[in-house]
Amino acid sequence: MALVFAGKAVATAAISFWINKAFTCLKEYKVEDMEDVKNRLLQSMPKIQVVLDIVNPIYVKEQQSALDAWLWQLRNAVEEAEDAIDVLEYYKLKEIAKDHKVSDWGSSLSKVKHKVIKSVKHVSSLDRSLKQFTHRGTLKRLREAVEGLDKVTSDIMSILTVTERLKEVSSHQQEYLNDDRATGSTLTPPKFFGREKEKEKIIRWLTKASTDASGNLMSSNRVPILSVIGHGGMGKTTLAQCVCEEMVMKNFKVIWVCVSNSFDVTSMTSKILESAMGAKPNAICLETLQKDLIQNLKYFTDFLLVLDDVWEDKREEKWEKLFAPLRTGKSGSRILLTTRMRSVAVLAANAMGIETECLTIEGLEEGENVDLFNHYAFSGQNPQDFPNLKSIGKQIAKKLGGCPLVTKVVGGHLRSNMSFQCWNNFLQEGLEHFKGSEDDIMEVLRLSYYYLPTELQTCFRYCSIFPQDYAFTMKELVLMWIGSGLISQAGNKSKRLEDIGEEILSQLIGKSFFETKTKVYQYSQRKEEYYIMHDLMHELARYVSSGECARVIGPGMLEGEKDTVQHLCVSGIDHLSTEEIKNISRFKNVRTVIIEGSSLIDNNTFHIVENVMEKSKSLRLLRSNLENTFHLPKIADLKHLRYVDLRRISPDTICGLVKLYHLLLVDCFNGSQEELKQVRYLGNLDHLRYANYGKIGEFPIGRLTSLQELHNYRVQGGKGNNISAISNLSTLRELEVFGLENVESHEEADNAKQNTKQYISSLSWSARATVENSKDELLLNHLEPHANIGTLKISGYGGVSSPNWIENLCIKNLVSLELARCLYWEHLPSLGELESLKHLWLECLPSLQHIGQSSHLSISNCVDLSLPPNLDTMIVRCCKELKELPTLPSTLVHFEISSVGLTKFPRIGQRCNGNLETKSRLLLVSIEECKYLASLEGSLLVQGDYTKTIQVLRITDCEELEAAPLSFELMNELRELDIRNCPKLRTLRDVVDRFLPLTFQKLSANHCGELELPLVGSLQGLMHLSELVLEKCTRVVSLPSDDVFKSLKSLKFLDIIGCENLSTLGGLGSLQYLIKLKITSCSKLMAVGSSQTAEKSSSGSGGGGEEPVVVPTSSLQIDYLEIDLPDILHLEPLKGLRHTKGLVIGGGRKMESLPEEWLLQNSGKLQSLKILSASSLESLPLHMRDLCSLNFLLLSGAGKLRSLPDFPSSLQKLYVIGCSNELEKQVGVHESPEWNNISKIAKVHIGGSYFMDGKECSEEIFDRQ
Repeated sequence: MALVFAGKAVATAAISFWINKAFTCLKEYKVEDMEDVKNRLLQSMPKIQVVLDIVNPIYVKEQQSALDAWLWQLRNAVEEAEDAIDVLEYYKLKEIAKDHKVSDWGSSLSKVKHKVIKSVKHVSSLDRSLKQFTHRGTLKRLREAVEGLDKVTSDIMSILTVTERLKEVSSHQQEYLNDDRATGSTLTPPKFFGREKEKEKIIRWLTKASTDASGNLMSSNRVPILSVIGHGGMGKTTLAQCVCEEMVMKNFKVIWVCVSNSFDVTSMTSKILESAMGAKPNAICLETLQKDLIQNLKYFTDFLLVLDDVWEDKREEKWEKLFAPLRTGKSGSRILLTTRMRSVAVLAANAMGIETECLTIEGLEEGENVDLFNHYAFSGQNPQDFPNLKSIGKQIAKKLGGCPLVTKVVGGHLRSNMSFQCWNNFLQEGLEHFKGSEDDIMEVLRLSYYYLPTELQTCFRYCSIFPQDYAFTMKELVLMWIGSGLISQAGNKSKRLEDIGEEILSQLIGKSFFETKTKVYQYSQRKEEYYIMHDLMHELARYVSSGECARVIGPGMLEGEKDTVQHLCVSGIDHLSTEEIKNISRFKNVRTVIIEGSSLIDNNTFHIVENVMEKSKSLRLLRSNLENTFHLPKIADLKHLRYVDLRRISPDTICGLVKLYHLLLVDCFNGSQEELKQVRYLGNLDHLRYANYGKIGEFPIGRLTSLQELHNYRVQGGKGNNISAISNLSTLRELEVFGLENVESHEEADNAKQNTKQYISSLSWSARATVENSKDELLLNHLEPHANIGTLKISGYGGVSSPNWIENLCIKNLVSLELARCLYWEHLPSLGELESLKHLWLECLPSLQHIGQSSHLSISNCVDLSLPPNLDTMIVRCCKELKELPTLPSTLVHFEISSVGLTKFPRIGQRCNGNLETKSRLLLVSIEECKYLASLEGSLLVQGDYTKTIQVLRITDCEELEAAPLSFELMNELRELDIRNCPKLRTLRDVVDRFLPLTFQKLSANHCGELELPLVGSLQGLMHLSELVLEKCTRVVSLPSDDVFKSLKSLKFLDIIGCENLSTLGGLGSLQYLIKLKITSCSKLMAVGSSQTAEKSSSGSGGGGEEPVVVPTSSLQIDYLEIDLPDILHLEPLKGLRHTKGLVIGGGRKMESLPEEWLLQNSGKLQSLKILSASSLESLPLHMRDLCSLNFLLLSGAGKLRSLPDFPSSLQKLYVIGCSNELEKQVGVHESPEWNNISKIAKVHIGGSYFMDGKECSEEIFDRQ
């Protein structure tokens, strides 16, 4: 366990700090006979320093057992003193809170009584005597802790003897620990070095045809797999990520799942679904997840599934289960797998039934590794300026054998000390035995860890409690470090804890102990940064934190953990036995507890969890994702608790929270509807920095001077919360205020001292303005924010003109501006000088007439007059008086207008003060409900330099729009086109053969005038088109031909709605990849179907008739079909369907019966049947029981239905909504024919009755299952 202390993890500075603090407390309370102990401890500090300097992970192995006991005793003694001091400080905070409570909430009598007691206590000798009596237990504990520390340090000479011989070999280490250059929050961007050949090989594999070993085309139910194999740290993941970036442009749907050590098929299937759809699936069982995955994969043309860091090489059946739903993907889909073991690649290929394909990656080429080392070691500086270091750095890079991770870590470490001696010592000693094996790599990583400063080591070790590949934000991690007590202001009182934590994280990133990742949201430039640890770094963190941190992920794991554990995460608490959960109590010094599990666990298990938490007296941080309501009436006894993050808590827990005077963060909600007066006392917790509990307006915040974020604060007026309460909250970073209409005067607004809050980065003002109010203008003028503000939202402002500080552009650092529901705001000033502004939202400003000077509108191409020159996103909605917009900046990425009174669509222009042309970044343009817009001529949509990058174009509900000279064929990147309800659209030029670009993926044409036929006529060869919607296209009389539909190899979803002149389905039967088809409200097509029904019924069975018409063979085998009347099922190719899984019939008064013959021919596959608005339906087919795969049946509006047939045994859910009273009554009679027909169905809802497995139940129970 000595490795936990390597590099001075229990630094003498920290020990000295707590010793001095301890003696200060003892002196304050007149604890005597401690002077000799103090002197001995201070004399021992230099000797302790010597021991801790020598404790090196490379050299202590032989003496580790000898050091262990002493080091743990040392830490325990220091922390026992720390806990005792913490309790004494708790009592001081309690006294302060009590003063606040009486002065704020006490009666007149209690205030007088409190004043008398306080005056008596001010007699110092009496006060000290009283405190000595009330705190005698804590003082005794502190004295014993100090004496225990004295006892531990008395053994220092024997420990020095053991470690003396290590001095020489450690003599150079101190150099590495000095001169660690300060780092800022800006991180060095990641850079990809080498691997070009490997990347090209993977891309060739992705784009070639799928063939087996004999060269034959591979069956569509086998997905090709390529396994990238290499040692840890060789860059397998980075290579895969680089390929994915390229493949996004090649029309693959990239699905990324990090597997790591846990190969659980259910969990992995869920992760695949989450990555594919961008949302966590609701299902938890494997069968449901697999069905959902099969359905969702059909949305994609081709998918590229990356399974990163896989270890499973034993159980082939696990792989087979994982691959089962993936086999339904299109033939162009691929699986890319990264692993350290070839055996994994072989097993995965066997499970898929294909040949093993591998790409083994070795170390980087020598020159590439030198470049990588220089990038991290010199960090933006020119290596030529350091000729000696450049030479020795080249030797180090060569010695590292091309391992990218080690090269980055070593480069980041050596950047901390740019001296030749330091670098040379590292080469000669640190890399003396390095040969490039995995053990050698881990040894170098441990060495780099040892050279980290103490606070970086501590925070790095802590991260071993997270799962491997866990993605965390800076805010989340830093707050947890603070909450668990890892970050101290002892060395720098002027810095916030958050600033210190962010610096630590930035340094760990700079030294490659963490990796920065960025999530970019589609069609915008909004980005989110997050951080992960490489799997080798996670392995290192687990190694060096043994005995201090523990992550338990399954039964039996707790037994192997030492009692010294301080930071504990239990994942899957519902899988542990009650005895194992009780065993958590043996960790007497545990400071961090994270409990994870299923959303709800059984009450018995949960009560044990609660009991264990209340016994953890040293707890600093408590966090859980459980949905159970925590009842912790004794939580107030956890005097060290600083961080509470629970989903739901009971009223008695809330009463305890308000007594946690050290509390820094509370994030939880009342688990009952009971309103509690005690909540107001949260306002007495002076240390509170983050509060999220219902409405913040429920408690006063004036004394929370440490508050960093204040959301949902409600100004109430009168004796309630007022705006001036925030005047002293000088450390706020985020502020959200509602109820500005309740601010009584501009003097009250002045008292908020808003322009002095220099740290606020995000500010939101909201009011409820219903009438024009000049008072609002005055108030907002007096609520001017500090110039540093980055994000600003103003909602419900009742003024006519802009506040002075917007008019005068006093907020030039603004990045995001949102103005919403400001009903009377008529004019916005020119925003051209706001060069930092990236995002502009204007929503529901019905009186807004212009932006900037009217003379600066679209007559000029100069963008620096009225709009920010670097704008990324501009969204304008519900501004019906806004007739014209200024010229748009060329930096625009996302432009959206909706319900705006534009008569002219704007152009994009260049800056007037610059000669450089800006490359187009425009990705999305959306125009909705612009009822005065008649032409797009002269707008950005005819500026070829900008339209060529557009990926999404929407033009909807512009009923007066006529002139739209859109050159779709030149929009090379266009993926989605949606033109709806623009009936007057005209084509102003001859339509070229290739009217739509080959990149096209989704088309929706709805009542779009003369564009209907050109759009439908340009479908030939659109190989990537996956969705097509034709709605109210009155000019379309036939669907495209066989040849056209055959070329649409990716089309999976087709909707044809309200095309009243459509009379033939054309080549529909050639759509072999179609999954879902909807045909409704096509009256002429219905007529054709009805006539064929009549012909069939009138024809006899005898001979002598005409030869039957030969119908071409159809490739159509869709999964889901939606129609409005059954007659259409007599039309080919619908008539010949045999494998339909889901059918929806819209019905109506004309539907008197169901298509029994068609249902029976699909009975082997049909799982879901929905009959809607079946007001004329009197009975269901007698052969319903033969639908052997049916598991879901819905009937709505079936008022004439009076009986039910026998249902198939496969049916699990039956819903009959709007049935006759007679049927509902009979179903409720036990052993009646109708009851017998539904008694074996798992869930039945008929009328107002609910049944589960034949037993009637309440709606609440029914919905819960």
